Amino acid sequence: MGGWLTYRRMALSFVGVALLGLVLVAGLACRAAPGPTPTPRTPAAPAGPPAGAPKELKVALVDFLSGPPAKFGTSAINAGKMLLDQINQQGGIRGVPIRYIVVDEAGAVDKVVAEFRRLVLDERVDAVIGYTSSSNCLAIAPVAEELKTLTLVHICGTSRLFEDNQYKYVFRTSAHQALDNISAALYVLKVKPDVKTIAGINDDYAWGRDSWAAFKAAMLKLKPDVKVVDELWPRLYQGEYSAEITKLLAEKPDVIHTSLWGGHMDAFIKQAEARGLFKQSLVVMTTAETALLTLGKDMPDGVAITGRGQYLLRPDQEKNPLTKKFVDDYVARYNEFPIYPAFRMAQAVYALKAGYEKAIDQAGRWPTTDQVIKALEFLEFDTPTGRVKMALGNGHQAVQDAVWGITSAKRHDRFGFPLLEKTEVFKAAEVNPAAGMKTEEWIQKALTRR
Repeated sequence: MGGWLTYRRMALSFVGVALLGLVLVAGLACRAAPGPTPTPRTPAAPAGPPAGAPKELKVALVDFLSGPPAKFGTSAINAGKMLLDQINQQGGIRGVPIRYIVVDEAGAVDKVVAEFRRLVLDERVDAVIGYTSSSNCLAIAPVAEELKTLTLVHICGTSRLFEDNQYKYVFRTSAHQALDNISAALYVLKVKPDVKTIAGINDDYAWGRDSWAAFKAAMLKLKPDVKVVDELWPRLYQGEYSAEITKLLAEKPDVIHTSLWGGHMDAFIKQAEARGLFKQSLVVMTTAETALLTLGKDMPDGVAITGRGQYLLRPDQEKNPLTKKFVDDYVARYNEFPIYPAFRMAQAVYALKAGYEKAIDQAGRWPTTDQVIKALEFLEFDTPTGRVKMALGNGHQAVQDAVWGITSAKRHDRFGFPLLEKTEVFKAAEVNPAAGMKTEEWIQKALTRR
């Protein structure tokens, strides 16, 4: 710095006058013959779609829109439509708009499989998001492999999907039933540590069977002196439970576990409340967060509930901008609060977007399906539910935290649904099996009491 200043002083002492003269001459020349006015710089146009990009990305959204689970499925579809519309308003996925098709999941399994084939072969969708029924997702998965179609399962909860199979084209972007039922056992021992007897009432198909098996195994591992007094298996969507409620009232178990869901779960709650079952036993319900809205003020107090690990007011909206935006946008568009199927659909949509964007960055152009699959494997991404990790099933199965609570007499200021008290959060590592282990094996070898 000092050398440069010395040089500058010397230069000015010898040529200062000449330099001043040149400046004056140059100034006069500029005044006499002004040059052309510079053209304002045009801001760079947004980058277009990457090389090889299609005109659109075609996606199918599948969930129940009719029958007993309609409210359940409609909330998921509503969330999917809202989020995909928002992505399109922001330019799509790297400039490629998403065109979505909405499909009703209702009907026999054969019909659902036939509809999947139609979506792929006739509608030529690039990806399918959906499937709430465990029977349906188990039937769809091998067909997705056959047709080489990216399929993101958003709700279906049976652990068999990836514990008994390996798939390339199928992902599940939410946790499976182990989360719900292992956390249920831990929560029971937290709020009712002296429990001596348990019973179960669950639908007679994969979801119900798997749910009860995990809960029972966890309870017996953590408290071996617990006695199972009954296991009841009503048919799916049965809707009338007087015989089962009569048995449970007579047996008087300390805790009753159920994974009933949707409209037939609401029917069970109404019938059980009328006969005093919730006053006699602690009823533990792994999907009943939805009933907070569908039943509202008629939801009884004192019921232990979660929504597949989810709760309407968690994560805390004031601390999680993504959650707040999702809830605010959903309420503004549909004038109701989003229940857990909506959050599960959000996880799938966020996964699709994150997977494609990661694959584009890696490939430097629009990716192939195989490249998107590679990007999705072991992906971690933020959602309105919180951080989701594709940690199991060779990177195809998500894990996440769980939250439980007990319904109270306190109500939401605007919507009036019961708030939860005695809430407890269980971290993903506490309530999901480790990679490479099946749920039952992990319960026996690794599950510990808090």
